[in-house]
Amino acid sequence: MKLIPYLVFWGVLAAALIAFAPRDSNLQRASMQSETNSGPCKGGPPDYCANSTQNIVQETPMAPPPVNSPFRDPDFGSRMVRATDANILTGVAGRGNQFTGASFMTDASAEANEWGKFDPTLGANGGYRFLVYTRGGWALALTLDATTMKVSPLTGKKRGGVLSAGGLLSVGGTFSYTDPDVLYFTDQRRLEALNLSTGRVTSLYNFESCPGLPSHVGSYSGGVTNSGDDTKFSFYFGGRAQGETTLVTYYDRSANQGAGACYWYDTSTGMVGGTNMAPTPVASGVGQLAPPAAPNVTAQPGSGNLPAGDYYVEITAATQMNPHNGETTPSQEVGPIHLASPGSLVITLPSELADRAEIMVPGGNWGGVPTKGLKGLTPFNVYIGTSRGNETLQNLRGPVGGGNYVQSTPLNTGSRRPPQASIAGYNVHNARLSKDGTYVRIDAQQGYTLYFWKAGTNQITTCTFGHDNCGGHQALGYSHMINDPNDHDFADVLIRPLSDLQHYTMLVNPLPTPHQFTGSHWSWNDANPSDTMPVCGSFYGSGGPFKRAYVGEIVCVATSGPSRVWRFAHHRATGNWNQGRNAPSNFWATPRGNVSQDGKFYMFTSDWEGGLGDEQGSHGCPASGRCRTDVFIVELH
Repeated sequence: MKLIPYLVFWGVLAAALIAFAPRDSNLQRASMQSETNSGPCKGGPPDYCANSTQNIVQETPMAPPPVNSPFRDPDFGSRMVRATDANILTGVAGRGNQFTGASFMTDASAEANEWGKFDPTLGANGGYRFLVYTRGGWALALTLDATTMKVSPLTGKKRGGVLSAGGLLSVGGTFSYTDPDVLYFTDQRRLEALNLSTGRVTSLYNFESCPGLPSHVGSYSGGVTNSGDDTKFSFYFGGRAQGETTLVTYYDRSANQGAGACYWYDTSTGMVGGTNMAPTPVASGVGQLAPPAAPNVTAQPGSGNLPAGDYYVEITAATQMNPHNGETTPSQEVGPIHLASPGSLVITLPSELADRAEIMVPGGNWGGVPTKGLKGLTPFNVYIGTSRGNETLQNLRGPVGGGNYVQSTPLNTGSRRPPQASIAGYNVHNARLSKDGTYVRIDAQQGYTLYFWKAGTNQITTCTFGHDNCGGHQALGYSHMINDPNDHDFADVLIRPLSDLQHYTMLVNPLPTPHQFTGSHWSWNDANPSDTMPVCGSFYGSGGPFKRAYVGEIVCVATSGPSRVWRFAHHRATGNWNQGRNAPSNFWATPRGNVSQDGKFYMFTSDWEGGLGDEQGSHGCPASGRCRTDVFIVELH
């Protein structure tokens, strides 16, 4: 069975979110209309009829609706349906008892294309095939009637192999943008196409055959993504688990007069190669992490045993790589720092947040529900010396995280010095292909930089979390990227061209007040070649009372024309294992969602504020244990 990718939660608690100052932009949106459009609306993308004010809309208490019984959100009026429940697989293919009480959810990534293209021949009114998942990695294919919003198990002519009766799949995948029947997936390193109507699997390419592919170990493979015309694909692998992969590959089946072409990028070495391309270093060494910002250093006499004198400090960023960790060149040297009498040096490390999970803070809350979350910090090595250019490594037990490093003992003078050349390649957390098939966006497992590979070349461009405001969750269109850095507010949604990553446009202007900082997920599967379709997503927060707009809501944001946010429903997802104050957060109970390819429907995960009962094998929801999650669908109108 092939498991869907799981996001890795890092084990360092961040005491607070660090806000990066945004770059000035001459592309600011016109002020958002504060009232619903008074003119006629089309009731569908790119113009919706939904509430587009910034008024506060409180959440009306609501019991979980029964499965497959369309209803209306009591606060925004949108049609919705619960697509799954604890018994949806009872009796299916002899596996029903295995899944009784199981949770169902959307893909780990909101960028995943989990909706098939609209099929006018599906049912009496036309509809969609779509995928949901179990926590164990099984996928379930369902259909949605576009008119009645009724959900049905997938039916077809043949079952077997990866697709069993009732639409149960042993693989996840990405839907075709051109054929409503086809789902692309990978089996080991092979790219396959599954026809959901017939159950037939067609092999398209074996990525192990990519010319010159470097040797690698480990069986983990990340998700495959496809271009908008289904001719180009990207895939990453080469490690034992997510976050340990180092090979990003790209396949163009239309190249060479239909013979195809494959290219690879080794993120650990900064080399590229492939069809008719000898292994070549990436241009200007940009595939290696840049050195970190210089730390702040203060002397504290009387607080330790470090001898009096002058000191010089450099730091490097450490990177997780497979099979050996890497390290950047050093920061700018700080010093001399004069310590007047024996004491200590306090070195404040840069607050480069490596946002790999959710933007959640210990002690924070989503709409009044206390939560506890994890955020990774870039690890550093600290080098200190008594003369310029002679620093040696002090943290001998391994890299240190954010906050302060205190040197209160005499220096380790026999340890190693900072590297003179970067050995800071990086492991891959995720890789996604732009819908025009030109760029592969690569998220490093650790660090503060996104890498954009112009596939088939050695050209790599970067976008940093801090200076360029590229943090938060992202979504790719054809030639643009959406991201939400959460710097001034959680509604800081930005759009930027992939060809000019340092210049962006604010999509929400003005931002609602009071400003809040939480998380968001974004889906842009409805993007068109001009990237003018709305981007849709969910803002964390549930349980009210709400103090401002957008908290706990499903929304779509205009990417062209006047600034506008359309508001469709409260998602009622808590993101908690349970409702105890010290309960850990639960990524799988967050409201990740995916928009349909035509922008008319949006599916998302919710625990309905702990109202769906105990998850299989757990007891006591919502006061303790684990609460179930299900998949819900809202009509975007």
